[in-house]
Amino acid sequence: FLRITGMSPEKFNDIIKKLLPIWNKKHIKKKKLDGRPYGIGSLENQLLCLLIYYRTYTTQLFISFWFRVDDATVCRTIKRLEPFLSLVIKIKKEPKLTEDTLQTLLLDATEQRTQGAGESKCPYYSGKKKCHTIKTEIIMKNKGKIIQVSDPFPGSVHDITVCRESDPIPESKSIYADSGYQGLEEDYLHIKLPKKKPKGKPLSEEDKKYNKSVHYVRNPVEFKF
Repeated sequence: FLRITGMSPEKFNDIIKKLLPIWNKKHIKKKKLDGRPYGIGSLENQLLCLLIYYRTYTTQLFISFWFRVDDATVCRTIKRLEPFLSLVIKIKKEPKLTEDTLQTLLLDATEQRTQGAGESKCPYYSGKKKCHTIKTEIIMKNKGKIIQVSDPFPGSVHDITVCRESDPIPESKSIYADSGYQGLEEDYLHIKLPKKKPKGKPLSEEDKKYNKSVHYVRNPVEFKF
């Protein structure tokens, strides 16, 4: 239990005791109007789900198999319980990201200028660079060794499309990519991407620290290309 959640059963029960009055006062009344039971079940199960997510930082899809629900239920559970848990205890949410991680791969798409017809509708016109470019995907180890280079693509092709239409990413413990690869977590369980700012809301301090740590690991590929 300690290795999976990061705390002892005694500490877990202590949190439940502190959390229960707040939970009953601020949420259960609203839940009675809904009437549907929680997919994961009791408050204890919901807290266990959240702690496993914080501790292992695995995908919500993987956690859903533990509780025999779908990943959307896990996502709703985490979002529902986080505000209440923050009133009771502070938990360091971001994972430890170090360069000692076994076979960490860095993923990035780079663009080189090329001659074009001067038309913005040309497939080689990159809206990001405001010029005609050729896009190539680079995969390298965190020590700087390049292990895979994709075929060239027109500059207008999205980064994630280049990735999906190129050779598969080699097996690895962790893959780090930038925000241009949002959505690739559906294809690769071990990919780590920067957190996106919620619509109309600022990033939390935990997410800011997490993004900073992802950027730190990605530095070699960013500066090389």
